[in-house]
Amino acid sequence: MLGERTLCDKSLIRASQSGDNEAFTKLVQKYSPDAFRTAFIVLRDNNEVEDVVQEAFLTSYSKIKSFRMEASFKTWLYRIVVNLCYDRLRKRKRESMAMNKLFLNLDRWNREMPEIEKIIDLRETVSRLSPEHRLVLTLYYGMDFGIRKVAEILDIPVGTVKSRLNSARNLIKEQLERGQDYAL
Repeated sequence: MLGERTLCDKSLIRASQSGDNEAFTKLVQKYSPDAFRTAFIVLRDNNEVEDVVQEAFLTSYSKIKSFRMEASFKTWLYRIVVNLCYDRLRKRKRESMAMNKLFLNLDRWNREMPEIEKIIDLRETVSRLSPEHRLVLTLYYGMDFGIRKVAEILDIPVGTVKSRLNSARNLIKEQLERGQDYAL
């Protein structure tokens, strides 16, 4: 039984390497459930799992011609899935660290509220800012880039960065002082 499965995989892989999309579709159908399970074990988030599995199959499709059958297709695919999962986890961690740094720096700037309440309100307030304001705040406070570097990264004038930082600070301060739920 196992030998038949390996033979079947090898013929599907060879056909895929020759450009047979139907053969590759059969590999996708065969290994999708296991790929989803593997990604879910690592990520525990259905949306990210779907993205990773889709990306894994796109990667395997684009690299199928270089597959040398030294390992099984299943092993090769799992390696791709797990590597993509770890990439996602690293990205999540970097984003989380940047946001925490942003909130710590903004926290020093606005010390009127009790700490936990302020952090919760601050997170909600920042999340309602326009993307332009959130991005400038994150780059400046969260990533520790200077105003000139933020301007360079965003390809906007230094004055625009200063203006957006000032506007974002004022919007945050107003929102926190009022405690209202309106979109910024």
